[in-house]
Amino acid sequence: MLLRSARFWSRALHKWIGLVIGLQVLIWLATGLYMVIVDLDFIHGDPLVRNMSLPIAVPDPSSVTLSSLLSRYPGATRIGLRPVAGKTFYTVTTPQNRFLIEPKTGQVKSPLDEKTARDIAIFHFNGNAPISKASLLTSDPPKEIGRRALPLWRIDFDDHFNTSFYINPHTGALVTRRHQYWRIFDFFWMLHIMDYRERANANNLLLVAAEIISLMFTVTGLWMLLYSFGRRNRTRQRDA
Repeated sequence: MLLRSARFWSRALHKWIGLVIGLQVLIWLATGLYMVIVDLDFIHGDPLVRNMSLPIAVPDPSSVTLSSLLSRYPGATRIGLRPVAGKTFYTVTTPQNRFLIEPKTGQVKSPLDEKTARDIAIFHFNGNAPISKASLLTSDPPKEIGRRALPLWRIDFDDHFNTSFYINPHTGALVTRRHQYWRIFDFFWMLHIMDYRERANANNLLLVAAEIISLMFTVTGLWMLLYSFGRRNRTRQRDA
C-alpha cells in the first residue's frame, strides 16, 4: 500500500514538474549546445581585430620631457607611454581625467574627435568593410558593453558580422568589440542563466529555484524507473 502511494505521488509530481520545467530544460539544452559548438575565440571577436600588441617607441630628445610634464601637471598620479594606431603618446592620469599628449608638440589630443576614432577603429579592424556609423556614447549605454564607463566612441562596420568597436576617447584604447554572433551568444546566455536584467548573475534565485525543481523532476523519474524494474522482476518471479 505504501509503495503504491509513493508511486502514485511520484508519478503525479513528475508529471506536473515536467509541465512547469520542461520548457526551461529545453532552453538549457538548446542554448548550451550553441555555446559549446561556437568557438569562444570567435565569440570574443579575436579574428576581427589586428595590431593589438604594438611596440612603444621611446620619444626622441627633442620631444617633451617627463620633467616638463610633471611641472605642467603637478597633480598627475601617473605618466606613461601608450601606442595608439601605430604612434606613441604620453598618457597623463589625474584624479579627474586621463588624456593623451603628443610627444613632439606637447599638444593634448584627447578627447579624440570622430575622425581620429574612425582611424583607430580602421587600424584595429581585421577586414575591408567600410564604417557605416560612428557615434559618441555619453549616456544610456547599451547592455553589450556591460559596466564599462562612458563616454565611448562606437564605430559600426558594414560587414556581415555587424561588428562594432568601442573606443575610449581619452586614451584611444579599443575597449571592446561586439558582433552579431556575440549578441546571439549573450541572448542565449541570458536564457541559460535566467538573468533577464543584467545577464551576468549565475546565482540568481530564479535559476536556483529552477535547478531545485529540475532535481525533483530527476529524482521522481528515477524513483518511477526503479519501481518499474522492481515490479517487472516480481512479475517474472511469479510467472516462473
